Amino acid sequence: MRDIVIRNIKARFAVIDELAKSITEAQFSAKLDVPKYKSVEDHLWCIVGARESYFRALLAGEWQGFNCSLTGESDKSSYEYALLQTHKNFENVLSSVHWSESTETILASLYEHEVMHEGQIIRLLYGLGLQMPESSKWA
Repeated sequence: MRDIVIRNIKARFAVIDELAKSITEAQFSAKLDVPKYKSVEDHLWCIVGARESYFRALLAGEWQGFNCSLTGESDKSSYEYALLQTHKNFENVLSSVHWSESTETILASLYEHEVMHEGQIIRLLYGLGLQMPESSKWA
């Protein structure tokens, strides 16, 4: 089961990487005119921070708190770079994990977080009249 979850996480990472590359700067910060709606930038900030935080948790065997390396001065290219770095770092993290029920629970939570944001981004992009990358199996 772990291998299936890891494969699915990597597929979600690839979709988000492709999405970040495919949108313009204006689309990156665009929001729908509805209450409590986030931009792609807002979602990607949370995705990067969650990946970084879940990676620390996987290595520690328990949640270590949330932290995101992206700052308020980060631009679209910084987000693209951070996404690619977390995608690449995933392999290093996996090779260093001492697997237990706790780390497998953390891994499953990482997957759930990625899927949740992908679904929200799909709704956002469709609402803005845009398309998701074809690699998104949910869109």
